Amino acid sequence: MAAPLLPTRVPPCLTNRLTETALCFQKKLEIDPRQPKALVGMSIVALATRQTQAAVDMASAAIAAAPIYGPAWVALGQAFKSSGQLEGAENAYLQAIRLRGTDELAHLGLGELYLAKARPAEAITAFELALRRKPALVAAHLGMGKALALLERTDEAFESYQRALSLSPRLPEADFALGILFTRMGQRKEAMRRYRRALAHRPDFAAAWMNLGSLLREEGREVYAEAALLRAVELCPDLVSGWVNLALLERERRRPQKVVEYLRRAFVLNPDQPEVHIAWCQFRAAEKDLAGAWVWLRWAMARDPNDAEAANMRGILLHTERRFTEAVQAFEQAEALGHCAAASNRGNALLDLGRMPEALGAHQAAVDRDQDHAGARYNLGLSQLRLGDWKRGWPNYESRWRFREVHRLPRNFSQPRWRGEALDGRRILLHAEQGLGDTVQFCRYATLVAARGGSIIMQVQPAVERLLQSLAIVRAGLAVTATLGGPASDFDCECPLMSLPAAFGTTVDTVPSPGAYLGADPHLSAARRQQFPNLKRRRDGVLLVGVAWAGNPRYKADPQRSLPLETLIPLLRTPGVEWFSLQKGPTAEQLSALPADIAVCDGCRHDQDLAETAALLSHLDLVITTDTCIAHLAGAMGKKVLILLPFLSDWRWMQNVETTPWYPTACLIRQSCAEDWAGVLERAKHLLANLRASHGVR
Repeated sequence: MAAPLLPTRVPPCLTNRLTETALCFQKKLEIDPRQPKALVGMSIVALATRQTQAAVDMASAAIAAAPIYGPAWVALGQAFKSSGQLEGAENAYLQAIRLRGTDELAHLGLGELYLAKARPAEAITAFELALRRKPALVAAHLGMGKALALLERTDEAFESYQRALSLSPRLPEADFALGILFTRMGQRKEAMRRYRRALAHRPDFAAAWMNLGSLLREEGREVYAEAALLRAVELCPDLVSGWVNLALLERERRRPQKVVEYLRRAFVLNPDQPEVHIAWCQFRAAEKDLAGAWVWLRWAMARDPNDAEAANMRGILLHTERRFTEAVQAFEQAEALGHCAAASNRGNALLDLGRMPEALGAHQAAVDRDQDHAGARYNLGLSQLRLGDWKRGWPNYESRWRFREVHRLPRNFSQPRWRGEALDGRRILLHAEQGLGDTVQFCRYATLVAARGGSIIMQVQPAVERLLQSLAIVRAGLAVTATLGGPASDFDCECPLMSLPAAFGTTVDTVPSPGAYLGADPHLSAARRQQFPNLKRRRDGVLLVGVAWAGNPRYKADPQRSLPLETLIPLLRTPGVEWFSLQKGPTAEQLSALPADIAVCDGCRHDQDLAETAALLSHLDLVITTDTCIAHLAGAMGKKVLILLPFLSDWRWMQNVETTPWYPTACLIRQSCAEDWAGVLERAKHLLANLRASHGVR
């Protein structure tokens, strides 16, 4: 989310009947062109209408007419501040203080100036002096709250804003500022309520519309978010952050033309603002244009070398380029500059370097810094699961529902989430949420749910539904299946399949592992035997081995876990083996490029679902696969399976182990260092040779 905006303070008495006020002052000046009060009044009117030079001129004329008139110096300070002449503004306020008579306004202006100059501690002193002279000065309480918030003295900031509201209950600026505080505290619902209160009292509050839209975007309520953000830029077309937030929304919607349109608007408004350059950088990176992303990032860092978001983005680009050591250094710099997510990103880079304890510490530090940061807690959960601390890992993994990189548009139900309590005959919906392999892995928990007294509906992907008819609890009539995306029967509570380990408090030692819990349909299995002569006329001593080498290309880490079929050629030349490809889709076309001396039967290219794939697997002696749904299917069927893993594999395969409690028949073969597929294949060949020997093959 782009940084929340605080509005420029405009004297409330000038927000209405501004023209009438200006005419009144003009009449006085017609009588006496050097009348100080009228000149000061016209300076304030000019400020309210963004005529900063006119404001300076009017305040200067008032001082020329009455050099010891304090309000004129205050007006000049305001005018200088609005025109960016901060040193001149400070001198004007100090002169007003020396003249006395308007001390509270001069101290107030000085405090606001120190905020503009990023000197919050001095601002607090100025606001305290203003309030000492006038305790009911609402603007000073607001300014004090902002200064305290900048110093992360959140409780005190909250009290200052509340005091402002007690003095002026319908003050939109106070509710707006509280909205920002609640956002930082992770209390998004209360933040939205505050923004809506601010808008109820001031419907043209563009910054409140923008911040509300940003929160709605983070909650996945994209239609409402778009409406709020469009209202913000309609009210204030030069609101750069409004256009940037619209671009973020459209980037998440994968509508690149809209992203470009909105970012161009932001860039035209302020070509020197790092926020805009970083948004361009993020967009180019999302479009896989790393060269373009670097160009925009360098522009951002040239304008502000100490921008925390730019330092964090530099780490992200270095991590994407697999320059992990440099990425760690960049994230450390971002942390030092105050970026709240940089520690978690540093943890991810440390994982790729194999520095697991340090990575866990970095993820914990990110959560300690912001307890409600969903992404940081999610990453901590993954590291805990990877390192075997499942007791803490599963609860933290539940934060994925608030993390938009995992669930951009999470499903919402009116029925309550099941947490593991007794069901006493209630109907429970167990539903898939991620990949096919995840559904295969976690459907085993349905039996445990039934033991808690539940009547089960399993809503899964179409490619898995027919396979789940082989699940014992479905065969027994204690659970029914339904297609994900279609209507489900009435139910009393719900639970995602991947939340069931948390509900049952699963540890490494208590994984429900009932052996082969999925199987092949006998009719489909017989049809496969007829389809492939090698299965029907099996030769003695020959191993039948299935192979899969690539997963879903849309998966973020797929380039690390999948490999080209040609990489497997040394393994495919193993004698005494008949190979069956378990690959579906376009990747299976790589079979046609194999050398003529290698024969791999195209077994699954045209499979309609995993039930057909299971029918082929039922005839095989062994499966060799990278981390794909085939690994889960083979394990769930109790088949021997060699799972070829990258140096940093998925969390579920843990770390530095060769077996997994999820599938007792699986053997995990990991890269010893990044990109070391040759070493993995060498170990796979050795294990394959041992299996051949056990089958009497010479």
